[in-house]
Amino acid sequence: MTGLWQLHSAPSVARTRSNLLQFTSAAHRDPMDSMHCIFLIRTPKLHNPLPLSATQDSELVARITGCKTSYDVLRLIREIAKTHGFEFFSIIRLPQGDERQLASVSIISNWPPELISSYDRLGLLESSPVIKALRKTVQPFIWNLHEVNRERASGHGSKANELFAQYGFEGGVHFPTQDPSGGRGAVSFAGKREKPSSNELFRLSFISNLLYERVSEIGKADRVSEQTLSARERECLHWTASGKTSQEIATILGLSEHTVNHYLSAACQKLGAANRAHAVAKAIRAGFLD
Repeated sequence: MTGLWQLHSAPSVARTRSNLLQFTSAAHRDPMDSMHCIFLIRTPKLHNPLPLSATQDSELVARITGCKTSYDVLRLIREIAKTHGFEFFSIIRLPQGDERQLASVSIISNWPPELISSYDRLGLLESSPVIKALRKTVQPFIWNLHEVNRERASGHGSKANELFAQYGFEGGVHFPTQDPSGGRGAVSFAGKREKPSSNELFRLSFISNLLYERVSEIGKADRVSEQTLSARERECLHWTASGKTSQEIATILGLSEHTVNHYLSAACQKLGAANRAHAVAKAIRAGFLD
């Protein structure tokens, strides 16, 4: 990763559907001139995909509202991340009360399960500078790995840097979100690309709020599955939550790795989860896991 990170001002981002459509239909105007906030960003070449037309943005809005399951949202956000040059994405709730585990607040994510398990084992959520920033602002929070962890408690910064560098997280952006009932969360995109342009921040902020709202609606419609998890499915989820791989779980339970994967897939389907980390989080919230 090349280039120097400097303090720059990043424009405020409009968050309403009408504002986006007005912006895309009147490209000569820049609605992002009014307010500014300080972010850490990099100055070299930018990744700037071709701007979409108002029609294309309207089609994307329709696709988001058309998502029926968490898996539909997962596939769509993966496509959006790829379009903008990001390798990783996540949708989370902001931790509440004594929540200390990233797995418990993750809703949809393609973050490696091993990263999440290590993150929670090291207890990094409580001292997260990203979560701290998201509680204080409605602006996008742009971060660089080597800068963002400087304020962590002694030892935690270097551990967080090593962990995220191992999986290719060099920088990214978190967009604060809120559902109609007031529940706060964030949608994030990360990887190795350059910092987002102003147009990208504007567009991705709008998209992120729509995605979070849709995920919340899906969650309310399917808060708790009517199907009960089997004993084996619970066991596999329990060991997954402990950071074990399918192969390790198979050894512990005396099963084949294929059978373990089958139980975990069945649990994901019953819980309406997009991946294993999401299944663990939903199982904990539903009381299936201690």
